Amino acid sequence: YQRRVHGIEAGVFPPNGRCFRGAILPVEHLGFFHRGQRYRVPGFLATSRHEDKASTFMSRAFKANGGRDCAVPWRVQLHPRGAGDAAYACKHVNLVRHSAFADENEYLFAPYSVFTVRNVRQSSSPRTGESHVIDIEAAIDNECEREDLPLAPWY
Repeated sequence: YQRRVHGIEAGVFPPNGRCFRGAILPVEHLGFFHRGQRYRVPGFLATSRHEDKASTFMSRAFKANGGRDCAVPWRVQLHPRGAGDAAYACKHVNLVRHSAFADENEYLFAPYSVFTVRNVRQSSSPRTGESHVIDIEAAIDNECEREDLPLAPWY
């Protein structure tokens, strides 16, 4: 039995409250993700506590896509006080204990989770190795967020 602090089990909070996602993003959707943009993701959002694992997924997706879209590392910040204070713990994310990928340490966000874009670093050559980087912050509780937030066009 593991004691749970809302979504994440006690003792498995990601280091510094940060988890990572590596994905591709069609260039036409990049403009949606701008500083301050609050949105919901209309599906599960898989992340990892390991940046290198997320980078592996991103590289794999970029190659499978033939380089048509941009490779984008996402850095997802949870409230740092959530590590020890249940009032600040993200209530819609769980650590997946059994995954198809060894040592993935996957943090899975529930569908329609809310995020806020904190920073976007745009690359001048995103298809040649230098990626755009998007920093987002997870809401603490989806139920406290507006239901009519825009949906991410890609995730």
